[in-house]
Amino acid sequence: MISHQDIPAAIKDFCDACSQRLRGLKDYTDCIDLARNELPRLLLDRTLMTRLMKNIAAGTGYPDVRVPTMFDNELILYLEQTRLYSLRMYLWGPGEYTAPHDHNSWGVIGTVSAGFEVINYRRDDDGSRAGHARLAEKETMELKPGQTASTLPLDQGIHKTGNPTRGTIITLSIYGRPLDRGYLQGFDVADNRVYRILPPKHKKMYLAAEALKDLKIGQDTASNRIDLGVC
Repeated sequence: MISHQDIPAAIKDFCDACSQRLRGLKDYTDCIDLARNELPRLLLDRTLMTRLMKNIAAGTGYPDVRVPTMFDNELILYLEQTRLYSLRMYLWGPGEYTAPHDHNSWGVIGTVSAGFEVINYRRDDDGSRAGHARLAEKETMELKPGQTASTLPLDQGIHKTGNPTRGTIITLSIYGRPLDRGYLQGFDVADNRVYRILPPKHKKMYLAAEALKDLKIGQDTASNRIDLGVC
């Protein structure tokens, strides 16, 4: 759990403002415009970022490195209690990129460090074939400190993000209320393939359920062999 007592004043003020103002907005565009206007004040706060990096490097305080996340470079800065939005930090080593993927909500991504890259894709197939997707690259953006990019849910927001530099990049993302899908979709552009990206906890549960199916098949086969006198 994130204790409000641990949250720095700059982040607390940002989140209080977002909680009040996002609650009255329904359109994705309005939410994105608000987030893009507000996020740079955190992105350009070097004192705040230095404090957060010291805490993370020490493994103590806020943000809590022990909180489970979807990705290994992700840290939770704030989760609004009604799931209205969340604020997350990502740390990118040299050359680290995501796979092309979609999202379950609108989102705004901003960078603290120079050089962060966002590659947006268009989906050209109709989604009717299971496991198949055909993507085409739309645009590539390289963000400067304080600059932001946005994303939308599902096929409207497919992108790849990462760090083409030799340094470490810090980014912040604010995401809106998520769809209750439980996974993201990843895309293999070269092989025209789409697959599910599950949170670590849910991935373990899913794979255990699939393993149970295999075990059940094995038990049924063993039973048949006994019935048929095969040993």
